[in-house]
Amino acid sequence: MPEITVSDDLYRQLEAESRDTDVTDTLWEMVGSYRRANNPESDMG
Repeated sequence: MPEITVSDDLYRQLEAESRDTDVTDTLWEMVGSYRRANNPESDMG
């Protein structure tokens, strides 16, 4: 799995968004949403 480095401030925001979910899961969901919004072909293939 690739390593993703984020600032402490962003990590605190991720923790707040995650609530009962693992921060890593929340981060990957955000990455997936970003990829679909910015490169719809990325999920095809």
